Amino acid sequence: PGYEILNDNRTCVDIDECVRNISGCNQNCTNTNSSYFCSCYPGYEILNDNRTCVDIDECVCNIGGCNQNCNNNNGSYFCSCYPGYQIQDDNSICVDIDECAFNTSGCNQNCTNTNGSYFCSCHSGYEVLNNNRTCVVIDECARNINRCNQNCTNTNGSYFCSCYPGYQILNDNRTCVDIDECVCNIGGCNQNCTNTNSSYFCSCY
Repeated sequence: PGYEILNDNRTCVDIDECVRNISGCNQNCTNTNSSYFCSCYPGYEILNDNRTCVDIDECVCNIGGCNQNCNNNNGSYFCSCYPGYQIQDDNSICVDIDECAFNTSGCNQNCTNTNGSYFCSCHSGYEVLNNNRTCVVIDECARNINRCNQNCTNTNGSYFCSCYPGYQILNDNRTCVDIDECVCNIGGCNQNCTNTNSSYFCSCY
């Protein structure tokens, strides 16, 4: 078996089953004296019929050595990463992308990196918009969250309180109290000085 006789009816030569394409090999065919054998491309393994090659799923065992995702394909596989991670030069280990350090976050003010992601935040007196990136000034005066007793003036990132004429602000920088003009030189009055809310008036004996 595996040989054939030549036209001289005397000489036997090996039959090259691979060249004649009669081996039934699915991929590689290697001829030998009186026989042949089949083998597979890298990433494939041969079945018990010794002819048929099937893909090796490298992801089945220890996810192919991948740190996160393992993706099998015909004859090979590749590792990939979760969103917010990038693969290293070894093509297997995934590390966090620091969007803040690479300035890819789009944060308007503060950027805080987290595993696989990041979040934006704002300086005191600012708030982040619905896009979770842009910070805008909080108008404490318009929202009535300022605690000012009388006037409120909004500024970038803050606010300050002030008082109506005839009032002065206390050390808490919020509360306005009446100035008693009569205390100092009786308000400039010649005889009587009467204090009122935010003002005063003079009268005579």
